[in-house]
Amino acid sequence: MCISYTVWYCCNEVTLHIVLMTHDCSNLCISLFAQISFKFQYVRYFGVSKFASIEAKLGWNPVSRLFAPAYGANAMRNVIMCNTSFILTPITYKLYYPQEKKSNSSLFWFGMGMNFAGNTLAITQQALWGRGLDYAAVNGGRNISYIEVIKSSLQTDGRAAFFTLSKWSSRILMNAPVQGSLPWFYNNVLPLGESNVVGFSKRVLTPSTPSSSSSSNDYQPGSSNNHSRAICETR
Repeated sequence: MCISYTVWYCCNEVTLHIVLMTHDCSNLCISLFAQISFKFQYVRYFGVSKFASIEAKLGWNPVSRLFAPAYGANAMRNVIMCNTSFILTPITYKLYYPQEKKSNSSLFWFGMGMNFAGNTLAITQQALWGRGLDYAAVNGGRNISYIEVIKSSLQTDGRAAFFTLSKWSSRILMNAPVQGSLPWFYNNVLPLGESNVVGFSKRVLTPSTPSSSSSSNDYQPGSSNNHSRAICETR
């Protein structure tokens, strides 16, 4: 759903309504994903018994327990990367990349470059997440103060606490091949079978009715008009 909003946005006029819709949709997906994945990772990191004792000492309400400590830093990392791939990359490529230089390959490398930049910020949040977990476990459990976590980390390790070339490189190797190529994939690979999938879905989901003439505004699978609506212009 997030992707379809972004693709629609790229192929039509820029409106604040679409920007906000795309942003809210993607961030909702990110928040749900972070909430689910984080709980499992936290339990794996500390173990079931220690995690339970930390939660018991914190004494949080049921809603707070659902999200667990350090959720903010974890979610922010995902917000940065999802917005880089699904919002910033297609919008900036659509509006600001020179029209005469647009091509399949330029979209691919533009997406990779944006991914590299997004990961520069994302690794700082990933480091803050890990250090926040360590902070939360002190003395059997305590609420996280991100200001204190950042101050103590900078005093101990300096800028290396949140950014090093090795951290950035490992993050790039893990994330860029898949997430960096997503804008290119959704605009150049996925549409190849779109008309067949849409046609099959219509035959399966649409009840049989007597044939009637279709208006010029009806969706016709495989037509060039529909193709231009669904794919961002890359040339």
